[in-house]
Amino acid sequence: MNRNHLIHETRSLRMHGLIAEACLRDPKTVIHFARENLSRWRMSNVDCDDFAVWETILSGSQAGILHTLTSTDETSVRLRKSSPFAGMISAEDRNNILASLK
Repeated sequence: MNRNHLIHETRSLRMHGLIAEACLRDPKTVIHFARENLSRWRMSNVDCDDFAVWETILSGSQAGILHTLTSTDETSVRLRKSSPFAGMISAEDRNNILASLK
């Protein structure tokens, strides 16, 4: 894996780690946010196969959601590339993560 790809995946994992923390505190809000994004994207004719996978995960257990948000397995890494949690973390947290990994 090249360095740029590793940096991108590490950033994504850290951002989704923050989302996992939010999910532990308030799972209903986090799940609702993700479902709203998926719905809005589909209404705008934006779709990909992984959106259906995310819908299944969001309908499952909190443990399954947390696994996908924080695991380094191949499937979780792939799914985070089409994450329905876009816009969930603050700009400050996002910028801090981006700045920490250059």
